[in-house]
Amino acid sequence: MMTGLPSIRTRRETLLADAALLTVAIGWGLNFVVIRYTIDRMDPMVYLLLRHIVATLLLVAIMPRSVTQSHRRDWLYGGILGVFLFVAFALQTIGLQYTTPGKSSFITGMNVAVVPFLYMAVARRSPGRWQILGALVATLGLGVMSLQAGFTISKGDALTVIAMLGFAAQITATGFFAPRTRPATLAVTQIAVAGLLFLIVTPLLQDPWTEAFSLDLSWQIWACILWTAAMGTVYAFIVQASSQRHTTSTHAAVILCLESVFGAFFSVLFGYETITGRLLGGAALIFAGILIIELLPSASGPLLPAGAMAALETDTGDETDESDRRSSSKGDA
Repeated sequence: MMTGLPSIRTRRETLLADAALLTVAIGWGLNFVVIRYTIDRMDPMVYLLLRHIVATLLLVAIMPRSVTQSHRRDWLYGGILGVFLFVAFALQTIGLQYTTPGKSSFITGMNVAVVPFLYMAVARRSPGRWQILGALVATLGLGVMSLQAGFTISKGDALTVIAMLGFAAQITATGFFAPRTRPATLAVTQIAVAGLLFLIVTPLLQDPWTEAFSLDLSWQIWACILWTAAMGTVYAFIVQASSQRHTTSTHAAVILCLESVFGAFFSVLFGYETITGRLLGGAALIFAGILIIELLPSASGPLLPAGAMAALETDTGDETDESDRRSSSKGDA
């Protein structure tokens, strides 16, 4: 009589975990529109500085031992990842001033197509024919969506492509560092280091006495900063950390890839995007390339975790044993 209960419970937990991950994908997609709204009204570097400070404080408050029990090695790893995040977020957010949220989300999502090749270059391990095919399909989609007459690319799209490479480098490095340190500590240190870099660099790029650097912001802007810090970083980390214990990495990867779809949807909904054949065709090719990479096997099994933060599987109580570290398997907005 009790025989079927474990499988029913497992199925229910999987559905709940997948639903929770879907909220992360929706939130990340919405973030592109929220960020565009924010940087239309304030300097993008100041926005990123405030966002990372808020995210760091929230993560430390939720997981204090990720800092109090950290070591020099943790800060070294987090520092490297933080540099990648700093460059990627800065270029992505500045680029968003000159492109649409929908295009930005799809171009950023292409990091999934780049990661296997970065990993191959470092680990000397072939990604396999399906990964190569997926990357080619996604690159074709980028060309269809972004290339203009004369095979030129807009300033915003070009900056976003470089940012995407930065996110891909961060994911690749995470694949090497996550098994060697506490995942929660790795999450907090990289966000904190990125915030420190924004604190150092932002005043150098503008006159600190100008209105652009003023913290006297409207409540709507502060709400946007809090939303992107809490939803895009803290909530996403906690949900992925807990949900991926009850669902498969394939489920998680495919669901989180929907970030690009939701980014385009909200971009159209809020009037930032006009639906065109090129947009639909390019987006479809990019998404198809991502799905090929995520769903079809590589040459010798999975190369890396899917998603920038999905690698950091740990419980929210900040307790991680060795098996958690070695079972680790995405930011971006």
